[in-house]
Amino acid sequence: MKKFLILAVAALAMVGCAIEDKPVVSFYEESYTVSKDGGELIIPVSSTGVDGVEITYKSGMDAWEIDPETGDKTPSGWIKLVKVIEHYDTRELAQWDSGIVLQIEPNDSSVERIGYVTVRSFMIEKKVTIKQGF
Repeated sequence: MKKFLILAVAALAMVGCAIEDKPVVSFYEESYTVSKDGGELIIPVSSTGVDGVEITYKSGMDAWEIDPETGDKTPSGWIKLVKVIEHYDTRELAQWDSGIVLQIEPNDSSVERIGYVTVRSFMIEKKVTIKQGF
């Protein structure tokens, strides 16, 4: 009986060492291409929880609407975060698939637009590229 108890404790110790509890964020694709008509885009994310989402643009001007008369800038951006969808799987590690729902505005310009969506889980960040044709 004593041998069995020692083996059980050793097995539990080995299993405990095999599981690492560290933050994870990953995308299934490196980039997404959307049509010039825009629309809704859902990006699957595998993570230890989505703690933050940031949207940036290749051209800083893509984030502004400029008044042609005054030159005043109003925050705009052609990518809008609609929501984060949470899905919880039962696993040993606290990692699951989520979804980032984006609304992409139509591209009425004559140039391709490029934006970036950065997702943060704890202190880990990953970035995915959004390309929109014209």
